[in-house]
Amino acid sequence: MHLSLPDDSRLTPGEALRSVRVPGSKSVTNRALLLAALAPGTSRLIGGLEAEDTRWMREALQTLRCPLGESGEVWVMEGGHPPRAEGPLWLGASGTTLRFLLPWLALRAEGPVRLEGEARLFERPLGPLLRSLQSLGARWEPDGAGAWLHPAAEPPMRLDMAVDARLSSQFLTGLALAAASLPGGGALRWTEAASPSYLVLTTHWLRRFGCPARLEPGRWEIPGGTLRAGDHVLPGDWSGAAAFLAAAAVTGRRLEAAPLDPEDPQGDRALADLLAAAGCRIRWMDTGTLETSGPLLRGLEADLTDCPDLGPVLAAVAALAPGPSTLRGLHTLPLKECDRLEASADLVRWLGGQADVEGDHTLRVRPGPRPGPRPPFDPRNDHRMAFAAAVGGLCCGGELRDPDCVAKTFPGFWQTWRGMLGC
Repeated sequence: MHLSLPDDSRLTPGEALRSVRVPGSKSVTNRALLLAALAPGTSRLIGGLEAEDTRWMREALQTLRCPLGESGEVWVMEGGHPPRAEGPLWLGASGTTLRFLLPWLALRAEGPVRLEGEARLFERPLGPLLRSLQSLGARWEPDGAGAWLHPAAEPPMRLDMAVDARLSSQFLTGLALAAASLPGGGALRWTEAASPSYLVLTTHWLRRFGCPARLEPGRWEIPGGTLRAGDHVLPGDWSGAAAFLAAAAVTGRRLEAAPLDPEDPQGDRALADLLAAAGCRIRWMDTGTLETSGPLLRGLEADLTDCPDLGPVLAAVAALAPGPSTLRGLHTLPLKECDRLEASADLVRWLGGQADVEGDHTLRVRPGPRPGPRPPFDPRNDHRMAFAAAVGGLCCGGELRDPDCVAKTFPGFWQTWRGMLGC
């Protein structure tokens, strides 16, 4: 796929790109789907993300005998039923689906559950979560094609445990969601958590479903027996909006993107502030629309501990910025769908810049001259690397291998991207 702007387009500062409607949030959608399955009664979810990761979650819940109906943008779930697998659960490459489901299945499933997916899914960190579940009596039996989960014979009425969450906050989220389904709820403790903003997001959605969870530094109290069904409109995805906002920054153009919420607890909401700090103009409009205008006036200085998924797109922005940039807090990137830290460094070099990786957490970028002809960029089957390459290609051209990998979270990305560019 060719990445540069269409031939009849000019990089005129201030000129508007066409407005963009961003998709629903994967992080919210998979949380809301599982909460709807846990909460007794009928829940309706409106505006959920339609993508591979959320499809694997929906299909898994249906295989677990959770009644789920779909009518356009409305998904209807009859919740409160114990899970019993009618066949293997295929989870694709969805880490949220696997890590969110495991605690619930380990504590509440009626019989063993077979879990399968792409090889990379089971290569990503699971050990700390599995140790927590094994301490409760569950058994995990991996093999070359997946694993069997044998639920605890006598699950507790309440969870009370310390969790090693340094590799992923999803371990804590999965345990918190499962605790909310127990009569006695639970208390979770930790000393350090990766991407802690996602714990805030989970707390927000627990409360939306009636559970008054209390999140404090290093501790989470989750009351049991309080979940209730309801109707919920799911928000737009800040992660999905990132490449489009970045496009305005690197081209010097103006863009309107919606629906976005300035008070949204999604960690990637930080993108607007990071672009503003680099000189972009950010303005909220009355309709939940964010207006972003470039150009960048300086490089980026960003700690992405709370929003590591922004790393690849911001690496592309940094390669095109008018000065050097430093991106910190990237220690979870090597554990994603690919090693995103090294892949982001490769992308910067592909865009003509210099990239230095320091340890497992910092990327320093110096922009360079625009590159000439070169081999296509390989996103390593990672949707976020493809989004980042699209941003870089606006100014540097080039070809992209495997453009369809965006289907994991944003199947319509290229159509929306071309629409933004007016082609």
